[in-house]
Amino acid sequence: MKCAFVYILTNKNKTTLYIGVTNDLVRRIYEHKNHVIKNSFTDRYNLEYCIYYEEFQDFDLAIQREKELKKWSRQKKEDLINKKNPEWKELIGGTDNGKQIPHYVRDDNSSASGKEESGDGVAAFLSLYKEKARHFERSEKPVCNNTVLDCRNGQ
Repeated sequence: MKCAFVYILTNKNKTTLYIGVTNDLVRRIYEHKNHVIKNSFTDRYNLEYCIYYEEFQDFDLAIQREKELKKWSRQKKEDLINKKNPEWKELIGGTDNGKQIPHYVRDDNSSASGKEESGDGVAAFLSLYKEKARHFERSEKPVCNNTVLDCRNGQ
């Protein structure tokens, strides 16, 4: 089973939006935040803050959705973001030894609030994230998983 994400980035001043698609959201946001692709649009405009994303089980559907969103007006994109993230809080951020990590993580069995009560979900995700970072650093294709990033009730 493949997974795919459509995501929207912005910069610190929220003046520019970027819409992208990826099979590994954590890896891709890491690349944006660390300016891995020099002189790209996201590099030039410092688009590092993931403020919206959608998950798809079919990559072709994700690409269709990305193309659809890119045709929308700025106002329509802002309305979409505001429905799920009205304060435009960064959904993926923080650091773990210099690597960017999500603020909140949950799997399909976690609480509806998106926060793990015991902290075990965050620890499990950090372990998974470190594994993905090792794959990325070795230039191996990251393994797609069913981890869902959820930043409802963001801090």
